[in-house]
Amino acid sequence: MRVGLPLWVEREKCRAALTFLHEDDRVTPPSASPVEAVAPLFEIERTRLLDLLKSLREDDWRRPSPCPGWTVLGLASHLLGDDFSLLSRQRDNYMGTASPEGLSEGEFIDWLDELQREWVRSARRLSPRLLVELLEWTGPRLVAVLGGEDLSQRSGHVSWAGPDPAPRWLDQLRDLSEYWIHRQQLLEAVARPVDLDSALLRPVLLGLRWAFPYRLSEAGLGSDGAIQIAVGEPINERWTLIAREGMWDFSEEASHEHVIANASMTADAAWRLLTNNLREGSSSVEITGDERAAGVILSTRAIIGHPK
Repeated sequence: MRVGLPLWVEREKCRAALTFLHEDDRVTPPSASPVEAVAPLFEIERTRLLDLLKSLREDDWRRPSPCPGWTVLGLASHLLGDDFSLLSRQRDNYMGTASPEGLSEGEFIDWLDELQREWVRSARRLSPRLLVELLEWTGPRLVAVLGGEDLSQRSGHVSWAGPDPAPRWLDQLRDLSEYWIHRQQLLEAVARPVDLDSALLRPVLLGLRWAFPYRLSEAGLGSDGAIQIAVGEPINERWTLIAREGMWDFSEEASHEHVIANASMTADAAWRLLTNNLREGSSSVEITGDERAAGVILSTRAIIGHPK
């Protein structure tokens, strides 16, 4: 089976209203972080973002971005909004606009989309120069706040990885992926190659991949079996997911006697698939085996957004 999906991504740090598994049946990410420190990665990401934005010509800012309805300037303004939101929440303990109660997952996504559009509309009076200056100001403050957090503490909310409190390392990697993914979209908007340097791509994917066990467990595929996902260069990872009594989790076992599905994809396709950015008609994702398992893999998203 091969799949291609159109472009789209929109995420934010909020808890979505999801159809939850029973509390005792859920698998949660481990407390130990897969990377030694996440905060320094934000500094690398911000430097690369600023280098890109400072290199843009005047007409580049008006180009359409892969986010429907947003120009390059609009998408960059969205990142500034992410900075303000993160600092307000995690430094100042100020939550701002709370979501309405009782929303379904789809309704929450629609509400969040409109909240993001509202910010970008409000920021349209910012000049590119002022926007860059503000991103230079907020960047070091983000690094300082995130660097002071205990990565093992379970106080994060990563709804696409499950409803339970997530360790801070996953919360931080989710935020890192927000900035990294949108920078790739900015690069595409100005006809430049995406940045697949493993120094950032590997940590991003080590966070995004936690959407798989949650969605596989929700799907109720069976009580036993394994799924293997091979991700190619430049990270060359092989992820094995094993079901025990219907609950899926990552395993360090290199092989399993009952593999129900095998997936193979490039590293570029992996992040695109998980974030609704896979190009239509792409042949860079191949899955063999159980059709239900393949369907879950293809529809899993590590974003707060409708699968496309």
